[in-house]
Amino acid sequence: MFKRCPCPPVTDASGRRKNCPRRHGSWYFAHDVRDPSGKRRQLRRGGYDSAADAREALQASMTATGQGVRVQDQRKTSVADYLEGWLERKKDSGRFRPSTALNTHQHLRDYWIPLLGHYRLSDLTVDDVDRALASIRKEGTRPKPLSAESVRRIHATLRAALNDAVRRRVLQYNPAALAELEPTRRPKVRPWEPDELGAFLDHAAAHRLGVLYEVLAMTGLRRGEVVGLRWADIDLGKRVLWVRQSVVQVGYDSVVGTPKTASGEDRRVDLDEATVGSLIAHRLRQDEARAALGEAYEDNDLVFPREDGAYLKPEVVSKTFHKLVDAAGLRKVRLHDLRHGQASIMLAAGVDMTVVSKRLGHSGIRITSDTYTHLLEGVGRQAAEAAAALVPRGSTARPGVDQLG
Repeated sequence: MFKRCPCPPVTDASGRRKNCPRRHGSWYFAHDVRDPSGKRRQLRRGGYDSAADAREALQASMTATGQGVRVQDQRKTSVADYLEGWLERKKDSGRFRPSTALNTHQHLRDYWIPLLGHYRLSDLTVDDVDRALASIRKEGTRPKPLSAESVRRIHATLRAALNDAVRRRVLQYNPAALAELEPTRRPKVRPWEPDELGAFLDHAAAHRLGVLYEVLAMTGLRRGEVVGLRWADIDLGKRVLWVRQSVVQVGYDSVVGTPKTASGEDRRVDLDEATVGSLIAHRLRQDEARAALGEAYEDNDLVFPREDGAYLKPEVVSKTFHKLVDAAGLRKVRLHDLRHGQASIMLAAGVDMTVVSKRLGHSGIRITSDTYTHLLEGVGRQAAEAAAALVPRGSTARPGVDQLG
């Protein structure tokens, strides 16, 4: 360790330079390391206020390099450089969904690079991440502060990027993984009651997209999954469909990709008889429209295309839904609540949670349970009564309600 300051050098009796005793300047450390090519060189760091700080940093640096952390990247790489490189690698991997890539780019551009990009990657601490998160919670990019769930998603982007840095031995630990986050709770969903759903489907039946909303409500498919549904994915005779692709909107473009989760990909969804009947009638009308347009029809084998056969934009499905809801005079809900409504109806009918989870394509049953726990009160009571009815009891051992006190 040594100190640098503007004072002239002072040496001892042996001719060795002495550290300046005055309380100014900065402390530095240096130690030998092996770079990624195996060559020996010296690593230097400075700017510490005291010898104790420099000694602590020296010990941490020697520990990190001893564990294989790449010191060359430590010295030269800024947080901004690493995040931009990480995003490009993710895009090149081919495993990045277009919508995920768009959101990740926005998180880095609007939050992490402006707030943390100027730091050296190796100098980033948990305190730095905590301060950045506090700033994001307070200001965000909207007139009102971001919700805890939005902040959690933004944080997840940084955590994933720095996990990659740890995996590549560029960082010793991930400071984002240790940052403090506000607790969040899944909002209680309030889908339509069966009579409300029936009123909407009756009102929407005459609309060109009426059958699309019926399929959403009766299968629990996601918006992108129903927009990407093809006739080749449906077996009307066996009353079943398979979810094999999904359409997401990236800017003004509709991009075809895989479903949101691995468990949701290529999943089987059984159809009820009424929905199959609606699909048959819908196909007949579609065949007539195709014949009328002739070569102008763009045949993508889609169940719910635009009038000319091209891919329907997902946002059009949502906007049309809200217009139909207003025209029907019904309680306002989101399009996604049709999916929640399917889960609600199935749970009320006593369908097992595992079956509901697989039908919806959730990545795990915990998501299903956390989202719909508040809908299970009546189901749990029915299950308790059904289980008790299986146990034979004598009449004297079963007191009536009026005997309980």
